Amino acid sequence: MFYAGLVSVSFRKLSPEEIVRVAVAAGLKYIEWGSDVHAPYTEQERLEEIRQLQETYGVSCCSYGTYFRLGVTPIDELPGYIRAAKLLGTNILRLWAGNMSPCKYTEKEKQALFAQCRKAAILAENADVILCLECHRNTYTETKENALELMQAVNSPAFRMYWQPSARCTEKENLAYARSLKDYTYHIHAFQ
Repeated sequence: MFYAGLVSVSFRKLSPEEIVRVAVAAGLKYIEWGSDVHAPYTEQERLEEIRQLQETYGVSCCSYGTYFRLGVTPIDELPGYIRAAKLLGTNILRLWAGNMSPCKYTEKEKQALFAQCRKAAILAENADVILCLECHRNTYTETKENALELMQAVNSPAFRMYWQPSARCTEKENLAYARSLKDYTYHIHAFQ
């Protein structure tokens, strides 16, 4: 079963209350809050205000859209993001795998990224949350082959994909990517 929602980053200029109202007006009950503008993990008071808005308007946080980059952001910041996600009422966090295309990684850099991903997955398992990686250019999950390689290397139920179509790929290529990662996909990020 699928449930539709919106991502707050699509409305960066709106306040959290305006975003909640937009969601409700559109008949949506789910919001992914972005950590960059609307719900920074370091601002507990803001997170509590958003949680109250959700309760007031009858919407839920389906995932926490972090800009945490595995292999780049210090791993000791991840527990703060996890706490924020739980405060917002979700156990799903969207993360990014690195900051460059897979072909640019040396073997040493790739192994360091994979090691941090495994460490993050253990933190997620212990905290009872799921880390979902976005399919995005200039990250390790840019291609279906590399995303699948990473999923298999980490091999954790707490480490999944947040699949989205690529504007640079054909419909056939996007469908092939989606099919190859279906066993690892937890959320789908669609856009127009």
